[in-house]
Amino acid sequence: MHSEYDSLGESGLQFFGKVSASIAHEIKNVLAIINENAGLLEDLTFAAQKGAAIDPDRLNRVCLQFNKQILRADEILKNMSRFAHSVDRFEGQVDLHELAVLVSNLAGRPAAMRKLSIVVEPPATPIIAKNNPFLVQNLIWLCLESAFGATTAGGTLRLAAERNDGRSGLRICGIDGLTEDFAAQLPAVCADLLDASGAKLIVDSVKKDLNLVLT
Repeated sequence: MHSEYDSLGESGLQFFGKVSASIAHEIKNVLAIINENAGLLEDLTFAAQKGAAIDPDRLNRVCLQFNKQILRADEILKNMSRFAHSVDRFEGQVDLHELAVLVSNLAGRPAAMRKLSIVVEPPATPIIAKNNPFLVQNLIWLCLESAFGATTAGGTLRLAAERNDGRSGLRICGIDGLTEDFAAQLPAVCADLLDASGAKLIVDSVKKDLNLVLT
């Protein structure tokens, strides 16, 4: 097998593994909170069986926590499903804004661990590119991972899909530690991913922007 495809396959598996591990951790957190509130509900039930009055406010807080975690789990699983199905098509029409929203959601936990926020700004009109959705997601993920390391804690990274000079792209703004050699510091597989997806990276160390440009 060609070395380029070896590296793409290895990178894809690592990407899938990292995202799966992050999702599993989030679901585990949801279950832990549900379990904690189930314990509180048991305490309230036990107290009621002993003749104590049930505090309606406390009961309501427990119910609200259940509802909140159910909604959170539903959102996590929706993202997981969308991510898993991104390998269904080798090539297709990719909505860059939707893809950026998905990857930013998947990267929410790694960002939070570094005390960073991610905001995806909606474009005025859909930004569409014909490409491999999984490869583009992998590229965005790797760019974000490196951007996390170059951004001061407490910062906000802003992602914006845009179209300039007839080409679709995704701009990542707010990387306050961005330098001209940023692209050279990315994992070596990025070069193969860029080549395979017909994309390029443009670094603006003055504006602190990283632009992933697709065809």
